[in-house]
Amino acid sequence: MDERFIAKVYRSIALVWVIAVTWALAFQRPWIALSITLGMALGTAVLFTYDWVIRKVFVPGAAKPGRALLKLGLVKYPLIGAMLYVLVRWERINLPAFCGGIFLVHVAIFAKLAGIKLVERWQAGEASTAVSDSAARHKET
Repeated sequence: MDERFIAKVYRSIALVWVIAVTWALAFQRPWIALSITLGMALGTAVLFTYDWVIRKVFVPGAAKPGRALLKLGLVKYPLIGAMLYVLVRWERINLPAFCGGIFLVHVAIFAKLAGIKLVERWQAGEASTAVSDSAARHKET
C-alpha cells in the first residue's frame, strides 16, 4: 500500500457520505441525513485518531508512547461517551441511521481495499498475459 492510502480513504468516505445523504434527502428525510452525517463524522474521527496515533506514537524513537496513548484515551473516550449520551437522548436522531453512518465508514475502507486488490490482480494478469504473448511470438520465429 502506498503512503497516500489514508488520504484516498478519506476521499472515499466523502463520496459515500455524499451518496448516502443525497439518498436520504431525496426521500425527504433530513433527520436521517443528519444522523448518517453524525455517524460518519464519529467513524471518521476515530479513524483519524488511529492514523494519528500510528504516525506519531508507533515510530522508532517516539518519546514515551504509553503516555501519549493515555492522554489520547483520557480525552477521546469521554468525548465519545458524552456525544453518544447526547445523541441517544436527542429524539430527532435516528439511531439506526447513526449506526449506519459509522458502518458506512468501514464500507468505504473495505471498498477502497477491494479496489486496490482488484487493480493489483488485474495488472498482474495483464503482465502475465503480455509475457505469455511475447513467449508465443518468440516460439513462432
